[in-house]
Amino acid sequence: MNLEFSTVDGAPLDVLRYTNMPHGSFRWVPDRFRVRIESRGLDDVIDAALQLALPSGWRALPDGERAWIVFPAGRPIFPVVVRAISLASPRPRLVAERVLPVMFCGRNRFDPPRDRLPWANRIDELGPVEPEPRHLRATFRFALAPKTFFRGLYRDVVGLRRLPDGSVQGGLCTGLSRVALACALGRLREQEALRDLVLVLHGRQLSDRALLAGLPWFLFPSPRRAYQAFVEDLLEQGWSERCFDLNVPRPWRRDVIRALLGQGHTVVPYAFCQRDADHARVWVYDPNLPDQADATVVTFDLRHDRYAYPPLAVDERRTTVVAVPLAAYLRGNTAVLASLGNLLLLWFGNRRRGTTLAVLLALAGSLAWLLGRRVSGRIGSGRSRGTRRQRRFTGASRSAATGAASASRR
Repeated sequence: MNLEFSTVDGAPLDVLRYTNMPHGSFRWVPDRFRVRIESRGLDDVIDAALQLALPSGWRALPDGERAWIVFPAGRPIFPVVVRAISLASPRPRLVAERVLPVMFCGRNRFDPPRDRLPWANRIDELGPVEPEPRHLRATFRFALAPKTFFRGLYRDVVGLRRLPDGSVQGGLCTGLSRVALACALGRLREQEALRDLVLVLHGRQLSDRALLAGLPWFLFPSPRRAYQAFVEDLLEQGWSERCFDLNVPRPWRRDVIRALLGQGHTVVPYAFCQRDADHARVWVYDPNLPDQADATVVTFDLRHDRYAYPPLAVDERRTTVVAVPLAAYLRGNTAVLASLGNLLLLWFGNRRRGTTLAVLLALAGSLAWLLGRRVSGRIGSGRSRGTRRQRRFTGASRSAATGAASASRR
């Protein structure tokens, strides 16, 4: 016995899609299809007492002899198996079975050709970037010793400079990515002075809100949950305001302090596709490669909780992905933790930058714990109802919170 899938018009059905393209909400394409049993000479074995066994929530209506019209429903699961059951014998008997390929794909409201900024994250396009005091004032409403903070940690993070040896120091990938996404989603009231806004949002990675929002992602790293958070946003509200911070070191690395100071890169996820429970692909707008958005893809190994974005990050469980929403950057107006860390840097000296950053992370962790469950719940831990629902189509079953942004984006 064999099951054959076709559209209601009779065309062969090779793949069933669940997507929000080209429309705004997710739906099955096609929204119904035909299943028929081909007996191939075994008509005397099977009588008319047949029924289909389908995934939960799916419906089937008879459509002639040994044929049904099937209506898929709910979110995708992997794999989708359609079975024909005979009820003629005393016990139900399987007479035919076939896997139906499913493609689960979605797209954010961000469109790279339309929403990319005028510059790439390169000094030949942006020119040398040196922040001014007015940028600090626009970035933070309050910081400890702001003049010292401006000359120290803030300037280390915000800027793009050509050194005397010809090399380039710094980068503005976080600002470029988040400004582009915020403009695409209509989250910025001011549409002029984009270059200044890039510096402002790039500096907001040092805000208390951004550091606290990113800390659980850092302490409990999981690329899989970063992917799930992005997909769940699209399923629930039709858009996502998350960026992906890639190449963020995992906390148990011996070189974690040096890695936090020297690596990390921000991109905008705008589309995804998943064909099975174990693997997924996410297309990203990379401000380093703004004209190659159709070729810049982050691959996720959902079974082993790994990811890869060559050549920047080919994961060997040494780095993770952070997916903090825009709100932490748009509303992060204080920099108590970062400016305190800057004072500690001055106190201990640059040779003890690692010790200082460790103290800063400890302070951030303590503050996050004191603010407690209300803050962590708002950030979104692995215990959220959305994440529980996500397991139905990702096949992921591990529980963990997810982890945090790098201290500087290069």
